[in-house]
Amino acid sequence: MGDIVDKAQAFIKCKECPWYKNCLTPMQINAEDIGQFRAMMNGANIPEQIKNDLDKFIEGTAVTGQNMILQSCPVFTQRLKESPKLAQRIKDMMVNWGNEEEE
Repeated sequence: MGDIVDKAQAFIKCKECPWYKNCLTPMQINAEDIGQFRAMMNGANIPEQIKNDLDKFIEGTAVTGQNMILQSCPVFTQRLKESPKLAQRIKDMMVNWGNEEEE
């Protein structure tokens, strides 16, 4: 009986999640985000050369982050943490992506 209750709670938790049906998305860093960082730097008493270096670093990190980092919903993250088998299945699917035998 506990299994049924746990599955029902997980389903409800997932349905109520603001990420519903959008469990994973590539990290999005836009010009506004970088602009906010620049505004914070302008208020700080930092030498101009260091500001320029930090600005280049943040832009580079933003580009790299968008190519390498995924944002995941808290329900999906929790399920992966609680189920090593699920995480392994997803990893296996990714490793075998595009193989004809998988279909």
